[in-house]
Amino acid sequence: MFKKTNSFIAGVAVTLVFTMMVGVATYVPMRTVAKAFGESMDEPMQLANLGFDTHYSPLSDINSDRIVEKKLDKNNIENNGIVFEKTTGYEKAVATHDFSKLLIDEKGNYLTAGQIEQADGYQDICIVKYDSNGKEINRHTYGGSDFDTVHEAKYNPQMGLVIAGISQSKDGDFANDSNSPFVACIDAQTLKIKWVYPVQIADSVYHVTDHAVFVVHNESKCYRGTGDSKPSLVKLNNQGLKVWQTEPLEQRIHSIAELNDGKIIVVQTFINNGGAITCYSKNGEKLSKMKADSYGDIAPTDDGGFMIVSVRNKKTVPQPMYISSIWYDTETVVTKYDHLFNLQWRKTYDSVKDAVGMDKVIPQSDGSIIIDVT
Repeated sequence: MFKKTNSFIAGVAVTLVFTMMVGVATYVPMRTVAKAFGESMDEPMQLANLGFDTHYSPLSDINSDRIVEKKLDKNNIENNGIVFEKTTGYEKAVATHDFSKLLIDEKGNYLTAGQIEQADGYQDICIVKYDSNGKEINRHTYGGSDFDTVHEAKYNPQMGLVIAGISQSKDGDFANDSNSPFVACIDAQTLKIKWVYPVQIADSVYHVTDHAVFVVHNESKCYRGTGDSKPSLVKLNNQGLKVWQTEPLEQRIHSIAELNDGKIIVVQTFINNGGAITCYSKNGEKLSKMKADSYGDIAPTDDGGFMIVSVRNKKTVPQPMYISSIWYDTETVVTKYDHLFNLQWRKTYDSVKDAVGMDKVIPQSDGSIIIDVT
């Protein structure tokens, strides 16, 4: 499909070396793309093991006999961290918008948020709503005269649909002069924009509740978790207005959640697979901070505690030499804390050995977990 050139390989090699030096490498599975760069589809790929130091140290299981595990059955499927039932409506929604974020509301309607290409070559954001049978009931396109993209979407019955993305348009729905990321709240019924709030990072690092949206604000221009990065937590009300903002934190914010008692917890990342958990009151007052053996996504539980699901890099695995990302052998660690932040149990899942792949663990509010190996 593509012909290899020395200049291309050299350019990617420089990108790879730079990525390793600054320490911001991320896992991107690109086996299919890598094969396309050969002279022919039958040409074997040259593989190399980069040996990138992950600072990996295994974590022991703790009280793993207390875990309630469930397997993803044949009638269900995981998509974007959500378990869906394999219905006709689901199949239609996925088939129509294969690369969109897929959500489901309390009535069984599907919401997809993704991009569509316009005639002039630019992209707009498109949100489509389907009923439970997969019939389209509403559609809206957002953007301006340049590229507008959505990176994440979350739904709450009270707040509506909240998306995070980047706009390069100086006009339109998310107009700005600096290609800035944004968070926007969309009415889930009419699909009209309720409010837009500019942020410094456009990914999954925000949290949506019935009454508020918690986002990350960064005082510096870059957001790498090192150097001059000064991330802080901001609470927005249901009109997109700032209620409070915390003091700047030292490490990158990985995830945010609100517990049953109204406390807000923030998980931060360290370069050695570890992290920190910081707790705030409902008024934004810092209550406590403690180190954690691993960092990851937070899932509140009905008992007032929470779970953290962490995908940890163990080591690099062989990969094509001309791909500017790093392939890792990973493991998934699930840790459960009670309402007093005491560790209740921990378990590591690693069914995929010495290869790219992972055990997906989907936390449930009752404290159980669903296992899905991909």
